[in-house]
Amino acid sequence: MHNAANLRYRYLLFDIDNTLMDFSAGEKVALFQTMEELDTPISDAEYRDYLAINAGVWTKFEQGLLDSRTVQRLRFEQFLERLSLDPARAQFVNDRYVENLGRQAIVMDGAIEMLRRLKARYEIAVITNGLQLVQRARLERSGFLPLLGGVYISQEMGVQKPSKAYFDAVCEAFGETDRSRYLVIGDSLSADIQGGINAGIDTCWLKPAGAEARADVPPTYTVGGYGELLELL
Repeated sequence: MHNAANLRYRYLLFDIDNTLMDFSAGEKVALFQTMEELDTPISDAEYRDYLAINAGVWTKFEQGLLDSRTVQRLRFEQFLERLSLDPARAQFVNDRYVENLGRQAIVMDGAIEMLRRLKARYEIAVITNGLQLVQRARLERSGFLPLLGGVYISQEMGVQKPSKAYFDAVCEAFGETDRSRYLVIGDSLSADIQGGINAGIDTCWLKPAGAEARADVPPTYTVGGYGELLELL
């Protein structure tokens, strides 16, 4: 028996990275491959340095302080400096990395079956702050596209999660102004859940293992995996 939630919503807006696809695994493969190709192999510790740098610049992107092109350049300028390499090569390194990342379509276990089951009752779209070239390439390889009624990539739209304007654009594209008909589903409190809150849309936090809840960003629902999400919907 389904929860009453499934009587309310018509549109499910899924984040992609670490919600439907294992971005963390793909990111690691792509970075190690890129640095090997450039004859500058890195260690796991240096990879963790990259993750910290990358998280910092993407946080500024979410805050509207940087655009996506600057994010891509800055993260590798800072990373190459950390490695005592020439930061002037940052754009070149980024372009190689983005190309490699686009090949990493690692679908999370159970994601396609979950979307197939939900597609019988809902309109499904993906919402992402990821880069256009990366996300389009990964979606082409993922098997998700036949299940989706929309693909909303911030770089193509000129606005990003968690801004209200991003979700306004998604709702406008669907032609449904009633925000109570939408549900945002994602792993990121700062982008997905805060974005839904900003836009007046209910949210479901797909809680990553070990993640801590935040009292200032309360999701409408919290689930620990696809099984709980299907029970909710």
